[in-house]
Amino acid sequence: MENKLNSLIVLCGLFSYKDKEKEILFPGTTFEDFENIFEKDAGIKILKQIFYPNFTNLIVSKNCHTHAHPGACLFQHLRLADTGGLKNLVLADDKEESLKFSIANVDIFLFPEIISDSPVEKLGIYAFHVKLSDENAGFETISSFIHRIRLFESNNRIKSGESDFTTIGFIQHKILPNGISLDLVSDIMGNKLKVFTVINAAGDIGDINKRLLDTGTAQHVSAGSREHSTRGSEELYQDLLKSNSISMYSNWKALALFDSFTVIGNELNNIDTTWGTTYLLIYIHCLKMKFYLFHVNSALSNISFFEKYSEKLRTNFTKFINSNNLFAISFNILPNKIYQTMKNSLEINEEVEELEKKIINISRIINEKSDKSLNKLIFLLALLGVVSVIFHASEFIMKVFSVNEHYYPPIGLTIAGTVLLTVSAYFLLLRKRG
Repeated sequence: MENKLNSLIVLCGLFSYKDKEKEILFPGTTFEDFENIFEKDAGIKILKQIFYPNFTNLIVSKNCHTHAHPGACLFQHLRLADTGGLKNLVLADDKEESLKFSIANVDIFLFPEIISDSPVEKLGIYAFHVKLSDENAGFETISSFIHRIRLFESNNRIKSGESDFTTIGFIQHKILPNGISLDLVSDIMGNKLKVFTVINAAGDIGDINKRLLDTGTAQHVSAGSREHSTRGSEELYQDLLKSNSISMYSNWKALALFDSFTVIGNELNNIDTTWGTTYLLIYIHCLKMKFYLFHVNSALSNISFFEKYSEKLRTNFTKFINSNNLFAISFNILPNKIYQTMKNSLEINEEVEELEKKIINISRIINEKSDKSLNKLIFLLALLGVVSVIFHASEFIMKVFSVNEHYYPPIGLTIAGTVLLTVSAYFLLLRKRG
């Protein structure tokens, strides 16, 4: 029998929503404002004691449930009021053991950032908290479950009553309201969900590094012996543990990877509140930054789009980085350590630096292109001036010498020919370079 564990698995993903449809998509009768929920347990006060105000302003709703028009809130954190229809679910496959689970909570995060070419499509993140029904489920079972459920394209089906869905179909029909768009998911997220996992072991954990790697990389149950053909090299695992692990207390250790954040320990207190709420908010914030940066990167690949909206895109990007890419978020050491490790695993600072360089380079190209166009215009205006001078000079000569017929003096023809040759050579040179 595997070591009995108490686990929390939070699966996170991206969606887009239209701000004007917010109240229709997320009615107060179905989704309750999270701050209202937390105030019942004085939890919001705890968050304000832990985090700096500039962080809570980004990740904690501002009494949106008391506003006459909740849509006016820049950010909202909502929770599904009733998860009764998300119990007794089964993850099944013809070749795999069926695993029963339930969804304890569904959280919705509505951010003001735009994530598409359309100015009305804004960034949303969903997070559903999963509890395995098997109280004897151990590390291998949890790792296998995560491996199977997080993939959008797989043979696994999630069964709910008489219905069954793929993971992406389940999210579309059971987690999110009808009308929510998942068109951007594959473009920004790839083929899998992000996973936030906390495992509290009642007994001996064994090799905690091995457990973290297996769970964090979602190794399949058949890979429990770590002899699976797709497993990474020992050098890779050692590098991940060295650069992306957190171990500040003797009873737990955490590992942050590109698609997951995993905590394993003994005697972890209040994992649903401490980890599943407080520290999960840090993960959601980091995911928001990653999703937004990916959108900016995609937008920059479309030069014509950047030319059209360059000023707005640069302004929004600068505002976003200044307000979101914080150096520190908390009065305490641990939240700051978690934040920096998550950012490191998602390569956020590196991507910000590369995007800043990219924006500067593209802006320079566009400015050079604009300068060339301006130079062409100036040249043509100058040419018109020369032609006008030649024309008026010819008229003057005709009047002085009383010439009745149309006459261009030799000097006029020389100037005109020179101008024409110069213009032709200039435009041929530009065409050759372009």
